Amino acid sequence: MNMLRRFLLCLWSLVIIASATSLGVCTLRPVTTRPGLVRLYTLLTGPEYFWWLLLVAVVMLLCGMLGIFVALAGKSAPAQVIIGNSEGGQVNISLEAVDNVVHKAALSVNGVREVKSRLKAAKNGVSIKLQISLPHDINVPDTATAVQKVVREQLQMITGLSVAEVAVLVSTMEDKAVKTQATIIS
Repeated sequence: MNMLRRFLLCLWSLVIIASATSLGVCTLRPVTTRPGLVRLYTLLTGPEYFWWLLLVAVVMLLCGMLGIFVALAGKSAPAQVIIGNSEGGQVNISLEAVDNVVHKAALSVNGVREVKSRLKAAKNGVSIKLQISLPHDINVPDTATAVQKVVREQLQMITGLSVAEVAVLVSTMEDKAVKTQATIIS
């Protein structure tokens, strides 16, 4: 988010906080002596509206505080893994790039239909947790072992990263007929 948008979000959030504070104060006690406004205050702060107005004021206050937090929060750098050090400096690779290699490697194994992954940088390389979908007629242990092996080899070959762990969870066993039928319908 650029500086202007951060400033505008912060300004808008301050307006929301001020409005919430005014609404909360007006809900708790009258701030005017004008007859028309006193009548409106009496109507709105009746027993049926008091808690609703107070709730709206609290929600507005929380939204304003969240807006200020988002506006002032720093931009987080993408997660990276160190590949190596040399005289010229350090070589890093983003976890997003590693994730791309992991997906392609896992999908290259016969039978794997869908891959979801979580990667975490570890001291001794990268830790990978995969969720895969397989057809119901595929041997699960052999396929999971093949996925582990292919992902580990591809990552080491392409990126030079050492792989601390490749955990595979088979999340769904899909029926070929149902999958084909769903594809034809869509």
